[in-house]
Amino acid sequence: MAVVRAIALGVAASLLLSGCAAVRFTEDPVEKLLLAQQPEQALSVLEQRQVSDRNRGLQLLDKGMLLRMQGQFESSNTTLEEAKGIAEQLDAISLREQAAASSINDIMRSYSPPPFELVMLHCVKILNYLELGKLDDARVEALQLDVLLKDKMPDKEVPFARYLAGLVFEARNEYDDALISYRKSYEAYKANGFTVPLALQLDLLRLTQYLKLTDENKKLQEEFSLTEWPTQKQVKEQGELILIIFNGLVPRKHETSLNVQDPMSGKLYRIAIPFYEEREPAAHGAQLAVGTTTANTELSDQLDRHAKAALDAEMPKIIARTIARVAVKSKTVDELGKNNALVGMVANIAGFVSEQADTRAWYTLPQQILIGRMRLAPGKQDLTVTLEGTSGEHTWHDIEIAAGKKRFVSWHWPASRSLIRRASQ
Repeated sequence: MAVVRAIALGVAASLLLSGCAAVRFTEDPVEKLLLAQQPEQALSVLEQRQVSDRNRGLQLLDKGMLLRMQGQFESSNTTLEEAKGIAEQLDAISLREQAAASSINDIMRSYSPPPFELVMLHCVKILNYLELGKLDDARVEALQLDVLLKDKMPDKEVPFARYLAGLVFEARNEYDDALISYRKSYEAYKANGFTVPLALQLDLLRLTQYLKLTDENKKLQEEFSLTEWPTQKQVKEQGELILIIFNGLVPRKHETSLNVQDPMSGKLYRIAIPFYEEREPAAHGAQLAVGTTTANTELSDQLDRHAKAALDAEMPKIIARTIARVAVKSKTVDELGKNNALVGMVANIAGFVSEQADTRAWYTLPQQILIGRMRLAPGKQDLTVTLEGTSGEHTWHDIEIAAGKKRFVSWHWPASRSLIRRASQ
């Protein structure tokens, strides 16, 4: 018995540093491979990983993104659809899982994506359909996205999602629906404090003019300080190449904790919550070149800001659950300690060690989304994209451009770096 007591005290001593705050950094081999621009190896590692049922949906989200990076768009959508089904089932969290989270830690709950991740699930599926030339399927996904945005993010939407939906509707010559989506995207940019892309401003001016919405057109001219834009006739005479770059990786969550010991009872207490690191993408932008025609990308969205906003919104609930667990664990220790002090001590240490922050997230999402748009003459074109700040460059050959049509191309460049200086670095 004395040996057990000594071991228990030793563990406690190793965990507790006189009531101190601590930070625990987490790393993942899949993420490290992506940061090293090795998505094929990342997919291989992910597929070999055995995960519990509660993390199955999250694994499917990562797999869907990694398949997309390999150009396996059909498989990516099949995988993401399965992830979506799991997320819908989890919309009402089971009482059993809530109880486990209350008594052990939040990681015991099945991973339920926050709304912005669900929005991006639809966006990735839309992009996959566009790459496959399945415009009708992309439209169906855009309609589902509209329902989700109204239901889950009524106050502060993801502006890229509305922008992308507008491009899909316009590609189908559904100009009224396209304008509605462009308007909502514009409002979302303002609500999030993001810069409104110039290309979106020109879309709004062009379509309000084409649909003879004179008052709205004048109001937008004043808001954008623009007096010239391509007319609908000019746009229809040419084709449009639209490049979407997923730039960097969304920051990783880590854990910060407060470890204390009650000087009267000797009991250990631990409160652990997640926080996002600061990260920056390696590429600062990109230039598109088709022959002698060039264009620069614009920043379309910043998913790191949506991720941090989602965590901030969830934090009061996280703290409430954490405090509730501390109370439950403390009461359990007291009950066990009445009959056997050693058992109570062991229970206290077990509860202390098991308290961990939930740092799970869809980490294969990009940190930023860049969009480059070029109006080109009909015919086959070679597109070369050069990333700013990196050696990244890629050329697509014989892209078919048709008059009055939009052609979508996308690319991933996950290289990015953490701005946190860790003790080991």
